[in-house]
Amino acid sequence: MISIIMATYNRAATLMRAVNSVLAQSLPDWELIIVDDGSTDETPQILAGIDDLRISMHRHPTNRGVTAAKNTGFDHIRGGWFTLLDSDDEMTPDAFAVMLECAERTGATAITCNCTDSVTGKMSGIGPTCDGWLTAEEAGRCRGEHWGLTETSLLGDLRFDERLPGFESTVWLKINAVARRYYLHRALRIYHTEGADRMSMTSRHAGLKRKVKVYAALGEDAMYLEALRAQDPEGYRRTMPRVWVARVLRPLLGRS
Repeated sequence: MISIIMATYNRAATLMRAVNSVLAQSLPDWELIIVDDGSTDETPQILAGIDDLRISMHRHPTNRGVTAAKNTGFDHIRGGWFTLLDSDDEMTPDAFAVMLECAERTGATAITCNCTDSVTGKMSGIGPTCDGWLTAEEAGRCRGEHWGLTETSLLGDLRFDERLPGFESTVWLKINAVARRYYLHRALRIYHTEGADRMSMTSRHAGLKRKVKVYAALGEDAMYLEALRAQDPEGYRRTMPRVWVARVLRPLLGRS
């Protein structure tokens, strides 16, 4: 079974589009775990109208952020494989069938595929241009929007650090270090880029104190920094000066 985690917040206008793309899968053995992160629009009413035993719903009383919502989803996974699907995106009907066939054929424990940008109609992921194995270093050099399936055993007790909005690579690089990852040069997800309400979007105008707290917290994750240095040296060189500065400034700014 495949577990799909769908975190949502005030996405009443797009939520059913995403849910319907799961319902339309040609492979029926899945569970959809929807986590409503304290929505204040019609999302609760929409979720109440969904009637499928494969779909479970969990609600945060208040908005805690996308990483917290995804962590709640992780805690309820029952499938041998899992994926994340944004509540304004869609999967192609054959997405699961194609990726599981690839896993069975190759022995991969993680499958990466591409996405179609809804505005441009082009692939949104930048990196490999043909099917093949991806080393951790090659995966670290991929840019843009990709998607895929991962064996749940690779996730284990890994969770996103909820102090670090937008740093989901703290989990994925650790998974890449042990995964046998295969890339399919096919777009199996529609990545909707129209609109400005991307749930995962972080503020570019965060204050100095907030940035210091984020990079100081990032500097505490030695396993992530080691994986970043091995898999994405350029990213490591960009990140470490910020971590060092944050370590110096945090005592001066206070920990509150």
